[in-house]
Amino acid sequence: MSVTDIRQLLEKYQAGTCTPEELEALEAWYENFRHPDVADMKWEADEVLTASLMQDFKEMQRRKEKLFRSNGRSNWWKAAAVIIPLAGIGTFMWMSRPSATTAISGPVLAEVPTRPDSKRFILLPDSSTVVLREGSTLLYPAEFSDGERVVTLTGEGYFDVREQPGKPFRIRSGKLLTTVLGTAFSIKAYPGQEHVTVTVSRGKVKIEEQESNRLLGILGQDQQIVYENAASVAETRPVKAEESVAWLKKGMDFNSVPFGDIAQQISEQYQVKIEFASNELRNCRIRATFDGTETLDQVLFVLCTVRNATYTHRGNTVIISGEGCQYEGDAPAN
Repeated sequence: MSVTDIRQLLEKYQAGTCTPEELEALEAWYENFRHPDVADMKWEADEVLTASLMQDFKEMQRRKEKLFRSNGRSNWWKAAAVIIPLAGIGTFMWMSRPSATTAISGPVLAEVPTRPDSKRFILLPDSSTVVLREGSTLLYPAEFSDGERVVTLTGEGYFDVREQPGKPFRIRSGKLLTTVLGTAFSIKAYPGQEHVTVTVSRGKVKIEEQESNRLLGILGQDQQIVYENAASVAETRPVKAEESVAWLKKGMDFNSVPFGDIAQQISEQYQVKIEFASNELRNCRIRATFDGTETLDQVLFVLCTVRNATYTHRGNTVIISGEGCQYEGDAPAN
């Protein structure tokens, strides 16, 4: 199928209007995309976006299959076609991405309040994602230039970087320069602290001193480097990366929490305004656990699915619609 065909099928899928034949074609495309021969293909322009959408499609497929399996339903594809008139599958990313004719504007500064457990999710221009911890800032361009992707971090952040061959991703943090091609890792570099710490969850990163360009180390999965600012020395050691980023999940474990309260927290973390079409839906209680690295659409998809609700994007506002609770008790999201 051409890129245009894929885009049309994905748009129909997110609108819940795919026929059974189209669903089979979309699933076949997804399976072909995962084939090893496809991994080496060089993607350009819309193909890159299609690849990003595929990742969202895969995540939605996994979540929905698990959800319907737990409810004792086997034919989840048919149910998905009925339940998902959602603005998911990367629609927010698709509609808000800069067009080729958009003029490059100045840098963007994202800030997180110092309030405990505050976080902010950021979708970068290349579809890489960052979760910032309280008291942190990230400076990044509205669009990345042709040759490089460079951001500046102050504080602590978790990065999940999309691979782009020939276009490395670099993070300036304190005295260090971290270079990656496609990986997930965290950096802790608060002003005034004695150390800068980089921890890799997967992939590889290269760590250098910014001024001298001295190579400090190349880290792989579950490795960490601790750089001492005063002495300009670095120590590499093995760690459990999952434990180092446990802060990501804080506040994302909802145990019988009203939908309205969850929406308020999501609103702060993803910097959007969330409105409910009915107070009944706002008061519905939900049990759900997230990793803290999900996109806004992935979170909304899960929450809305278990409450038989839908959501739409209107600029920077999300409208959640539905008839409210259909039964008493808590609805598990995963």
